[in-house]
Amino acid sequence: MSGLGNNFCRFLHKILRLEWVLVIITAPFLLFPTVCPFWTAMALMGLGGWWLLRWVVRQEPWPVTPFNGALLLFSVMVGLGTIASINLSLTLPKLTGLILGLAIFRTLAFEVGNQRGFLWGIISFLIVGLIILGVGVLGVEWKTTIFALKPIVKLIPRLIKGLPELRGEAIHPNQLAGAMAFYIPFVFSLTFLQKEIKNLVGYALSLLVYLIILFLFSSTLVLAQSRSGWIGGVSGILILLVLWTLTPPPSLKKWVTGLGIIMLAVTGLIEGFLLGPEKLWKILEEPPLQTPIGPLGTLQFRQEVWRWAIVSIGDFPITGCGLGTFREVAHVLYPLDPHRVPWGMDIAHAHNIFLQTALDLGIPGLVAYLALVGTALATCWQVAVKRNGMEKAVALGLAGSLIALHAYGMTDALALGSKPAVAFWFALGIIGGMERSFRHLNRSDPFSYRS
Repeated sequence: MSGLGNNFCRFLHKILRLEWVLVIITAPFLLFPTVCPFWTAMALMGLGGWWLLRWVVRQEPWPVTPFNGALLLFSVMVGLGTIASINLSLTLPKLTGLILGLAIFRTLAFEVGNQRGFLWGIISFLIVGLIILGVGVLGVEWKTTIFALKPIVKLIPRLIKGLPELRGEAIHPNQLAGAMAFYIPFVFSLTFLQKEIKNLVGYALSLLVYLIILFLFSSTLVLAQSRSGWIGGVSGILILLVLWTLTPPPSLKKWVTGLGIIMLAVTGLIEGFLLGPEKLWKILEEPPLQTPIGPLGTLQFRQEVWRWAIVSIGDFPITGCGLGTFREVAHVLYPLDPHRVPWGMDIAHAHNIFLQTALDLGIPGLVAYLALVGTALATCWQVAVKRNGMEKAVALGLAGSLIALHAYGMTDALALGSKPAVAFWFALGIIGGMERSFRHLNRSDPFSYRS
């Protein structure tokens, strides 16, 4: 009997390592919780039971990462933001999306600790990006503001309509642009910085794949015609190159790249000064939205939303106004200027990732979120200056992607718990797994990508 019990325990130990399978199975129900609420509840119970069993059997309650303190505060504020909600139909999809994000982070942080897990983490991250691209391209309502792009966007059929929990029939192009801007620096880093030449054929094939993916993401970002997305993507690549030039060892290529970035920045500042604030404003201002009361400038719309978002944060500083509910709270509690935000117009979010986070989770939640992002950037830098090859490319690429996401997030947002925002948790999970491996570098070298 004891032998049978030992065999069962060993079998259970192995099964509990396959947590990633459970995450894949539960992901659709957590992304679209209103489609089948019963199975969504079963998915939540399954995740909770699995985590508890892994804690008891394997003594692994949660992966040890530098994110854990911020994650604890973040999770507490998610709970408070849910309790504070005035409309659970808006909150629950965001809540299950965040739970899925935490499950993804947890799984990757556990698994990205060896060569195989590291590679599969990168592959899964790219696959998620391609899924977002595919669904977005086939479900977005394309803009036609740039004349040269009109013939191209007209050729793309909209085959996906009315996704669950989506207000309206189409995906907004700015949301698709934000996701593409997030991925572009990462893929660019893989093509530009990875120097694995032990297997020339394998390297050439992987480089070709990365270039194709980079082309798909970049062309989609261009077609989305989102100035926020363009600013985010360009900012991410520029910061990526700056970080690369600052990492050891020094080289002529890095000096030339750094000089080029400085010249580009100086040129941009001079051109901005010559154009003046009024012309710059017109360049940033997208063509006006057509509303029942006439054309509405998108920057005017954002200014009005930002104004009342700040007021709402002041009214609900601890809990926020409720996870995902600002789109209704703004119309109910605040006198929005009807010439800037017509009555009944769906605000969607605060059009600023930091304001939106404070609205969802309160100021403590914003602090926790900033701690997550700051820890991620610091960890990426730590890995980049100490490691080479693939690890360095991934670390710098993810740092660039986080910068891109938040540069985009200054005037738009992939709100917490939204469907494309799962990519953010993929990035944090990979970074957490890399840090766990880096921490044990003196005892073992699980990665074999040194160049």
